[in-house]
Amino acid sequence: MLQGRRNPNHGGVEIRIVLDSVEPPVGHLRVVRDPGQAHHTGGDQQVSFAGWLGLLRALYEVTAEPDSSPYPGP
Repeated sequence: MLQGRRNPNHGGVEIRIVLDSVEPPVGHLRVVRDPGQAHHTGGDQQVSFAGWLGLLRALYEVTAEPDSSPYPGP
C-alpha cells in the first residue's frame, strides 16, 4: 500500500496492490480516492497486471499525470 499521491479534487489517494499470485505476480492495483474509507469501492480506479514489468506498468499508469499518455513515445 502506497500513500501520498495527490489528487486535486480529494487530496491524497491510496494505492492498494491486490495479489492473486505471488510468483509471478498477478493481480491488480486499486486507487482509493478517500484514504481511510475501508472497503468503499465506489469510483475507485483498478488496473490489472501480470508479471514484474506489468506491475511496474500498472504503477506508472496510476501515478502518471492526468494529461500525460500512459505510453510515452511514438
